[in-house]
Amino acid sequence: MARMLAKQNRRMLVVHADSQALSDILMGRDGFFPKLAERALRDGIPTRAVRANSKVADMMRDQSLGYVHIMFGDRAGYAPDRLHVGAGPVRGFWYLDELGIGPNSTLRFGQFAPERIDKEAAEYFFNGVTSWQLEHNISPVDQPSRLDPPPAKARVALFCQEIEQQPIRMHYLSTEQMIRAIAEYETQKVIYVKMHPMQSKPMRRAIVAVAQEYPNVQISEASVHDLVAAADLVVTQNSRAGFEALMQKKPVVTCGKSDYWQATLTARTAEDLCEALDFGVEAMADFPYEKYFFWYLHRHLLEEAKEDFAERAWTRIVEKAFI
Repeated sequence: MARMLAKQNRRMLVVHADSQALSDILMGRDGFFPKLAERALRDGIPTRAVRANSKVADMMRDQSLGYVHIMFGDRAGYAPDRLHVGAGPVRGFWYLDELGIGPNSTLRFGQFAPERIDKEAAEYFFNGVTSWQLEHNISPVDQPSRLDPPPAKARVALFCQEIEQQPIRMHYLSTEQMIRAIAEYETQKVIYVKMHPMQSKPMRRAIVAVAQEYPNVQISEASVHDLVAAADLVVTQNSRAGFEALMQKKPVVTCGKSDYWQATLTARTAEDLCEALDFGVEAMADFPYEKYFFWYLHRHLLEEAKEDFAERAWTRIVEKAFI
């Protein structure tokens, strides 16, 4: 079928990206698109990268042209000729999804069935991914060097985000609500708060102001991996740092819509959050983290380092838009 469709000269793969991502694609610095473009050409289908939301991009979105569109970044939305690409919560893994990336992806609606996953295969995969990431302090965002000695033990590591001003609400609790609920409930225990690397100045000021009200709250710039290791639990809205905490088998509480909620406790209210602080460690003690990693990363995302990376990506595109 792919060969027959390749003969249709109108077929083209159009990649939509913002300025920085577009520059990476055009210069060949991106790990996803050079392999994808090479695979597409094997079926005679050219690839073109355009600036997202530009006039050229708008013209090429005309469905009568028969093009297939790859949307780079967080531009959620369904269309019969569209797929979404973005970096996953572990470096080296990519989303290629019908609806979006992260909390907008179809993974948010997935049902995790650990009994259907081979234990040995899952453990082999989990150990390979996590040992490399933790040993080399690897994260989607570059981290400070690991501390020696490590940070003092804490009750909670809270990872902040910059999602509260988005037009479509994704969070159940605000950053301030999370900090206050935890600090006032765990008054005698240390709470680490790490800001997002892209935290806006107003949000930074607000977080500092709230944290200063509680002597047990410490704002930290340590590595995500160090803070996770030091804490009993991890709390976030839906940050990738929460997913990274699963590598250390730490209980995670998500206070927003998340694509990895199947492996966390979800808190929609301050009362839910406090209950999770009490029972989270016990509730998640037997969770099959290895199988979840295998299900989420291996089955649903694409691993750039694998030889079948481009072939798997191309198969999804063909199944989505070329048939």
